[in-house]
Amino acid sequence: MSEFDEVRTPDDVLKLAAQRCGLVDIDSDSWREGLAIMLDELNSSPAFTAAGRERIIDDAAKALERRLQIHDYIQHHPEVLDTPVQRPIFTIGMPRTGTTVISYLLDQDPHRRSLLHWECMTPVPPPTADALRTDPRCLAQLEQQRQILEMVKAANMSLPHWEDADGPTECMFIHNQDFKGLSWDAFLFTPRYARWLLNEADMTSTYEYQKRYLQVLQSKAPGTWSLKMPSHSVHIDALLQVFPDARFIWAHRDPYRATGSLGNLLKLPKSMVLHPEAHAEVDWATNLKEQMSQHVTRPLRTRARIGDDRFFDMYYHEMMADPMGVMHRIYEWTGDPLDADTEASMQNWLADHPQDRYGKNAYTLDEYGLTVEELAPIFADYLEAFDIELEGAQ
Repeated sequence: MSEFDEVRTPDDVLKLAAQRCGLVDIDSDSWREGLAIMLDELNSSPAFTAAGRERIIDDAAKALERRLQIHDYIQHHPEVLDTPVQRPIFTIGMPRTGTTVISYLLDQDPHRRSLLHWECMTPVPPPTADALRTDPRCLAQLEQQRQILEMVKAANMSLPHWEDADGPTECMFIHNQDFKGLSWDAFLFTPRYARWLLNEADMTSTYEYQKRYLQVLQSKAPGTWSLKMPSHSVHIDALLQVFPDARFIWAHRDPYRATGSLGNLLKLPKSMVLHPEAHAEVDWATNLKEQMSQHVTRPLRTRARIGDDRFFDMYYHEMMADPMGVMHRIYEWTGDPLDADTEASMQNWLADHPQDRYGKNAYTLDEYGLTVEELAPIFADYLEAFDIELEGAQ
């Protein structure tokens, strides 16, 4: 019998996480509702393969392990909560709009602090500043990734998204520890969880948890945070409650192209956990429309309330044509110097990371049952507000 067979409730997942890490004290119950919705679908739907169900539960247990470890660290080091998270920059926007490139370029600046992939996976004990990329945990994940990329290359696969272990990651890997993140929806069959997350979930606890997480990490490696996650757009009001001095780089792209690209991104995780016949029946159109609509309407509404000064508009077509020109404008907006060494590091990163480094991805809207005409009303206000270059045939 597998350790996952009898997992039915959030308490069962917590018990599994506690057995693995040897900790039992957790900080709150805010994670329970989202996990309960996920487990209900996992345990009632025939859409999931046995291996797929186990994968999702295993990931859920790992998320709670990290939460247990973070809470335990704070209990032993309460002073970490005395240091504020000041003037963080959040890169937001629709998914698939160039936010990854921005985060990697900002990461080249030694005065900034990125949320690195490996430290988000293994946050305790927090790394020191001089070991951010040499910690044994980082090196071990880099080796694992090297082996994965070898297999991907041998299989002649393309990857729609990739993050290096020692590079910046998305805040979703913190949010998923409160079980309030669209990263969980990527593995589910129905849009039920996504609808709850977009329309009902109280995200305040998630951002409060993220703040504590960042305070743990910055206790040994301080700096001004440069963070990114497209779906911060959806929860921007809750974000501002916890990070009232936050600033935003808003990444803009042809929304029709971004919608097709998001569908392409979501195909892989769903194919990893669903039976083929269920994967073919996913209601792509409904979920993509609902998600993308919120990604543009909510930040538009918040911006109208708080004003333009807190936002820098980054256009995808400009980033692709002149990335360093965009970076110079970002630094003018922040009021920070862009010194020659940092600029050279940015240019070197760009040279080493061409856009289609891990294969070219082809996709169209009609693969997901969508058309430009159907989406046009959703994006009308967004396209009227910003000078976005449309990318042609969808």
